[in-house]
Amino acid sequence: MTTVAQLPAPVLTQAHRDAMAYIQDLAITITMQGTYAVSAEYSGHVHTFNVDVMLFSDTALGNYTARKVMYVSLPGDAPYMGEQALPELQGIARELEALLTPPTGDAA
Repeated sequence: MTTVAQLPAPVLTQAHRDAMAYIQDLAITITMQGTYAVSAEYSGHVHTFNVDVMLFSDTALGNYTARKVMYVSLPGDAPYMGEQALPELQGIARELEALLTPPTGDAA
């Protein structure tokens, strides 16, 4: 018989998870538009969510320095961690939404 360990109560709410998923979706969409290369990733080791924005034109010249770096400390075991994480994630989403290319022509 297998015993399953009880997991602790989640510290990331569904709203946190939804915001991170939405940001990752924006990162894919923006990157596919071809002007910006957006990386969005969760790091379990330090319990953070990081977003980097680069220009493809910069990377073509060998410059891989991000134009914008956004970092959120997520709620964790320590009570002081990630107190403002949800508003910070929402702010990142708004900044990325501003990078979306509006549809033109027949797609508009």
